[in-house]
Amino acid sequence: MIRRTPTMIPMSDSDVQDIRTLVAEQNARYEKKQKTLLQLKKVAERPPHEDDLQSLMLIKQLESEHVREEKHKRLGILPEQTASGSGSS
Repeated sequence: MIRRTPTMIPMSDSDVQDIRTLVAEQNARYEKKQKTLLQLKKVAERPPHEDDLQSLMLIKQLESEHVREEKHKRLGILPEQTASGSGSS
C-alpha cells in the first residue's frame, strides 16, 4: 500500500463544536441503549407473572422505540428532527 500525506480539511471552531456535540449525542444514545438492555436482562431473569404490567409496558415501549429508530435510519431522519417535530408524548 502506498502512503501519502493526509489531505487537510479546513474546519472552523463551529465545525469542531458540531462534531463534539454529535459525538456526545451518540455516546448518550449508546448509554441509554445499554441501560435499557440491562433492564431487559433483569426482566428476563426473573420468573414472569401474568399480571406483571410493568414488564409488558417496558417491552412494548422498547419495541416501538426500536421500530421508530429503524424507520428513521432508513429514511435518513436525524434524531433531533424527530424529537422537536413530533407532537405526541
